[in-house]
Amino acid sequence: MGPAPDDSQAAAAVPGHSSIQKLVQRATALIRKHPILFVAGVALAIFAIGLLQRAVSGNATLKVQMQYGFRSGQVSVWVDDDLACTQHIEGTARRRFGLIPSGIGGTFSRVLPVPSGNHTVKVRVTSDEGYDNTGVVSGDFPENSQTLLQVTPRRSGALGMNWQGSSTLVADSGPAWYVKYGSSLLMTAVGSLVSAVMAYVVKELPNLLRRTSTPKA
Repeated sequence: MGPAPDDSQAAAAVPGHSSIQKLVQRATALIRKHPILFVAGVALAIFAIGLLQRAVSGNATLKVQMQYGFRSGQVSVWVDDDLACTQHIEGTARRRFGLIPSGIGGTFSRVLPVPSGNHTVKVRVTSDEGYDNTGVVSGDFPENSQTLLQVTPRRSGALGMNWQGSSTLVADSGPAWYVKYGSSLLMTAVGSLVSAVMAYVVKELPNLLRRTSTPKA
């Protein structure tokens, strides 16, 4: 039985391993040689991804409202099978005309951001009293609008799910979205650049001091 191959022999046996290693080394050397261009390229790539996402789907919001008669429970909302929120709810004592007790209950309201377009919304409501029902409904979410979904717990069967229409969102009077996004990316890029420069200075400072302190022949 021959000796087991060492790690270097195993790595050489893998097709393309040396090529990948050389490529990584070249990329690392290029980044070290041109750190400013690297940071700028990463910032531009992130900004381009943000522009693409903005072009593909605009902003919209879903507002879920519900009145319930539970002492305590939980509400969960899914958008296209993705959990959007889970919130604990607690009821308080209700009084008619401020004097006559009329049971326990409360109001649930939550605003969730969603991409514009058609989506499926699922809501599940549970309570400590044993209530557990789920409702599913599909609807269209216009860009820059808020769509209201009214949820009504029923004693049996699925939840009552009724759309109450959409309203246009008021435009932000502050800077445009791309100005805010670009500013955030610029600050990130500047921070990364400063960190890279400081790391380079700390690394090369001892060599620089040694050169300046060595007397000339």
